[in-house]
Amino acid sequence: MDGTDSRRSSIRHFSLMNSLLAVLNTSGHDSTENVLARYFLKHFDHLDRLNVYDVAEECYTSRSGIRRFCQSIGLDNFSDLKSYTWEWERHRNQFVSYASHDRYRDYLTAAIGQTIEQVNRMVTDDFLDDFARLLHDAERVVILTSDFSSMSIRQFQQSMLYLNKIVHIITDSTGDITQLGKLDARDALVVVSEHGNYARAVQSALPGSSVQRVLVTVDAPNKLVAAFDYALRLSSEPETPGRTAYAQYGLTYVFDLLYNRYFELFSQD
Repeated sequence: MDGTDSRRSSIRHFSLMNSLLAVLNTSGHDSTENVLARYFLKHFDHLDRLNVYDVAEECYTSRSGIRRFCQSIGLDNFSDLKSYTWEWERHRNQFVSYASHDRYRDYLTAAIGQTIEQVNRMVTDDFLDDFARLLHDAERVVILTSDFSSMSIRQFQQSMLYLNKIVHIITDSTGDITQLGKLDARDALVVVSEHGNYARAVQSALPGSSVQRVLVTVDAPNKLVAAFDYALRLSSEPETPGRTAYAQYGLTYVFDLLYNRYFELFSQD
């Protein structure tokens, strides 16, 4: 891997769990890929204790088949896959903390309301106008985001198609990461980075790129925000890491507002 490829690869904060879910959702149920994906998801909390011979026997495949599967999702080998056991506990803690509240319905209702109010304070009409015009004028639009943030972005992608604008999406388990290095001043790269990790990776991986860059974040540090051509910070204060109402509902609201503004400005094109 040369230096350029190495920098580009740093953009993808690889998620084994998301990659396995992508295989699960896109491959035939009885295919070797699907069987292996299901097996590793079922045993994710103790990947480090798996034995390649046992996996091969229980999944009716070979060690070379397991190696090919690992390589197909971006890993070097089975040992590399086993090293991702830590991801189970991190994701589990995020989802448990998100759901673990007394009177959860009341808590979530209040959190969503606060999120909408905060976004309304932070997102100006002028910013939405500039953002919409940038997307309209760009020859190519690529949105870089995590799988956990991608649901609202994929809805935005579909809605933009009806306004004759094609939007590309790259996540930590899908999309062609190499296309980022081909973007130039005629294009737009939108980085959706809840706490700034993707934003840092883009800044370090594409230091000389002339592509126009937009950051949409929940609470990335101000110094990082200032490094983008356009930036939108949804929260004025640092948020709790992980899954939050800001990340879950704030991003959806922002992209709904953006789509509406794009529609108002360019639906007659």
